[in-house]
Parts: sequence; structure tokens; C-alpha cells
Amino acid sequence: MRRGIASGAAFNLTMKPRLLLGLAALGLAGCALTPLPPEAANIVLVGVPSAAIEIWRPRLRMKDGELSIEAYIFRQHGAETTADSHVDLVFTDALGRVLMVDTTSFYPRSLPRASRLPQPHGYFRVPIVRLPNATRSIEVRGHDGPHGP
Repeated sequence: MRRGIASGAAFNLTMKPRLLLGLAALGLAGCALTPLPPEAANIVLVGVPSAAIEIWRPRLRMKDGELSIEAYIFRQHGAETTADSHVDLVFTDALGRVLMVDTTSFYPRSLPRASRLPQPHGYFRVPIVRLPNATRSIEVRGHDGPHGP
């Protein structure tokens, strides 16, 4: 016997939350996106993990006329803590020379161990006040502990 939508077998809302989120994201895609300025349009962002944190989905974003970098932070499997970790933003030119380094924090600073899905994560968004001329890539680099003297 074939069961239809009316019986609840074909489309159960409690069983398909990812599908609903995906459809909602598709419906909103492009609605709130503001194009990047020409000097930022071709910049490549590279996430570089540390022993304690993984950088996920770094991207440049324009919001309210302000250019910013944002990314999600996940705790690495086996890491004891993320409380001493932060993110270094390393701006480089086409030859790989460092033009500028900025440091930022993510929130929450201490990510608990994942006991079930979804995995706990942190987030940061930092405005780029001054984009160095000739920037071709930005390494979004996880860093554990303080910087040396």
C-alpha cells in the first residue's frame, strides 16, 4: 500500500530539519548579499588550523558598508581546551610577503567537547579597517597560546 503526504510518511518535519534549513537558505540566498569592493573581490582566504582549533568557512563580507572577515571555529578532536586559542589574520601579497598581521578572538572562547551533534562551535567577525594595498590572500590562522616576546 502506498502512503502519501497526508499520512505523514513522505514528508515528516521532525525527520527533515536539514532539508528545511537548506530550502530556507536557498530561498534567502542572494537577498542580503552585498558585492565585495573591487579591491577585495579577488582575495583568497585560507583557513589554517592549530592543534586546538579548526577554522571553517572563512569569508569576506560586506555589511552596512563595512568589509569584514568572518569564520566558524571548531574544537579539534583530542584538544584539551580552546580557552587559550585565538585567530591570526595574515595579509599577504602575490609573492607571499606578509603585509599585515591582525589578531582576533572568537566567541565563546572555551568550546566544550562534542558529546553529540551538532558540534559546539565558536564564531568571529572582525571589520577590516584598512585593507593593505596589493593584498592577494588572507590566512585565517588558528593560534594556541600567547605570542612570543
